[in-house]
Amino acid sequence: MKRRISASILLLALLFSLCACGRKNDTEDAEAAGIAGETAEGWIPSRIAFPNWLARSTGWETDGDAIYLSGMTPENQLVAASYDTLSGEWQRIDFTIADAYHPQLGCLSYAGHSLWGLLEEGPSREDLDQGRWRDDLGYYVLHIDLTSGESTAVRIPFEGEGSTEGSGLFFSGILGLDDGRALLGAMDRFYVIDANANVLSEPNLHTNGSLWHFRVGETLYLWTQDGYAPFDPETLSFGTPLDIEGLGDASSNNGHLLRKWQRSLCVADPMTGESETMFQWMDVALSYGDIYGGVCLENSLGDVYYPDGEDMLLLKGLICAKKGQVPVKQPLRLGCFGYTGGEMYADAQASGALPYSATMELLDTIVRFNNTDPQYKIEVVPITYANEQERDRVLIELATRSDLDLLDTSRLPDNALDSGLLADMLPMIDADDSISREDFIEPLFALMTKSGGLYEYTDKFTLLTMTTHAELFPGRENWTVENIEALIAAHPDMDPLWHSLDRDLITTLFCWAATAEFIDPDVGTCSFDSPAFVHWLELLKALPNGSQYSEEPKLMNICYDLASNAGHQEKYMMKGDYVVAGFPETQGTGSYYLKLGSSPNAWRGTMGENTRIGIMAASGKQAGAWRFVRMLMEGADEISLSQGIPVFKQSFERALDTRISDDFDERFQIGYLNAENAEELRQQVYSTTKLVDTDEGLIRILRDEISRYYGGQVTGEEAAKAIQSRASIYVSEQFG
Repeated sequence: MKRRISASILLLALLFSLCACGRKNDTEDAEAAGIAGETAEGWIPSRIAFPNWLARSTGWETDGDAIYLSGMTPENQLVAASYDTLSGEWQRIDFTIADAYHPQLGCLSYAGHSLWGLLEEGPSREDLDQGRWRDDLGYYVLHIDLTSGESTAVRIPFEGEGSTEGSGLFFSGILGLDDGRALLGAMDRFYVIDANANVLSEPNLHTNGSLWHFRVGETLYLWTQDGYAPFDPETLSFGTPLDIEGLGDASSNNGHLLRKWQRSLCVADPMTGESETMFQWMDVALSYGDIYGGVCLENSLGDVYYPDGEDMLLLKGLICAKKGQVPVKQPLRLGCFGYTGGEMYADAQASGALPYSATMELLDTIVRFNNTDPQYKIEVVPITYANEQERDRVLIELATRSDLDLLDTSRLPDNALDSGLLADMLPMIDADDSISREDFIEPLFALMTKSGGLYEYTDKFTLLTMTTHAELFPGRENWTVENIEALIAAHPDMDPLWHSLDRDLITTLFCWAATAEFIDPDVGTCSFDSPAFVHWLELLKALPNGSQYSEEPKLMNICYDLASNAGHQEKYMMKGDYVVAGFPETQGTGSYYLKLGSSPNAWRGTMGENTRIGIMAASGKQAGAWRFVRMLMEGADEISLSQGIPVFKQSFERALDTRISDDFDERFQIGYLNAENAEELRQQVYSTTKLVDTDEGLIRILRDEISRYYGGQVTGEEAAKAIQSRASIYVSEQFG
């Protein structure tokens, strides 16, 4: 049943009913009007796939109209590549690695007719699997003559000053000066070397070891403590620094000084620092992750190129943005909330932060929708407030606004809005040939359906549960408080719980679980006076108040983010395989769905965040708004399970398959999600039916009485009865 709403929200519903009278709902005729046929000058992005011999790239360098990349072939061989942005041609650059042990090519630099690189040796997968740590790993200088194709890879023969042995250096950058010299950076120490890694000089430079730089035509700019400054590779001298923020990762062969500022790429005046916007990054990205590529190149034709990928370690291609005629689309206005209170807000705005809060998933959907929908383009309307009173005011004002089609409710408390403000999306799902109710994970879809309709969609959840060793788990029927206490007594050499779970956090997690287990929201009743809840209280009191850190396996764990922990974290704690046991003395899985952490909700320690969204009931563009929500439901092509369990079934299965095949966890010795773990997680996801309620008032009732029980003021039975008495009234008011 629907929750009771506050007085301010009741007023909101009243105002909505008054102002909505006579307002025209969505019609196909209104949407078909569009701005058909109109175009305007804009930027058109397109993907450039890597050639088949380049599986992925990890480094980036530009010179003139060319882009140089370091990467790996499908056979896991190191390779360099160049891309001519004028001809569109790729060139493979093979090189000799000599006897380097498991090397990685992190950075490249072009100078003269040579390509320089810095290779770092690292442990192999076999080393990691067997726990071997080599102390003889070092660095190599790579030099490739692009004219003759000859290459050398010479181990850097020194660790300390000059060519002598010393305390060791962390080399972090290389910058080609000409065909025969390169600048090698190590924190705040620098070496001019030749192709054989011989030290020619050790200049004192006011820069850093990463040698951050960009180019404008033939001029090289290098970062200094006073800002980016022209750098002469011949004399190793600097010109006058540029006092312009946002410089550093955008090169131009079209004579422009480029800066990334306030989510835009701008052309800056080197004399005044004033800049003119070229484009907004979200207008030229094909996914939201693309705008974090960090580096870009404007070639001599004025086209802009940047990496296709969420970080420089996983590039999968290039994106080219060209000027051209783009269709003029109708706006779909999406309201997003932003908190303006506190001292950090002004600083964040000055640095170009968004004036509203939004999840990565929502921003990614905006980018993808704006690139693909033929008729509409999302425009975000910030709805800001500095305190709760202002928030209540803007919620009331929503009823009288006619400029919103969609509302992001991710930053609002649960059930802050009456369902009358938002449209029921169930009829939209049923009328859509490309999606159906069966496409969603059934228990999660049921949990989102309120008052017979789907008014607010939540894109993903995690699971709150308990895990233990597979060989110690007696099965769900025998997973009782008595048996858990017996396990603790039988294994005094093992920490009962993960060391970071102190008494306060353990209590919070049990309170969360109790809201899912002992409250029936459908009828507005609770059963905290049950024997099972009394047993939970006894177990809580018996558990230690945290434990000292140790590398020994833990007996069990209270896991509040199984979406992220499944496989690697749980195996790390158990020092082996594990089983999802669930909470004791419960029906079903003993696990509970939990919404992921997002402001202003209490801390939950989860990796991802929820995106919650609804379609405004008064919108005249509901068909377009539905297309946007449907795209959010279907998710992106690449979804990380660690960010949450997607409600859309196909997205969950795809994320699960990706997690199984990913070797990231293996390489870091923290286990991995194997087929058995994946199947257990799948069973939990499809069988769990209860949802945690983190309502602060409800949790406060539980914690108050549990604290009295901890202090010996009441017995477990008395605490349970007191909670039942207080909570039953609260639950009846909220759900009745």
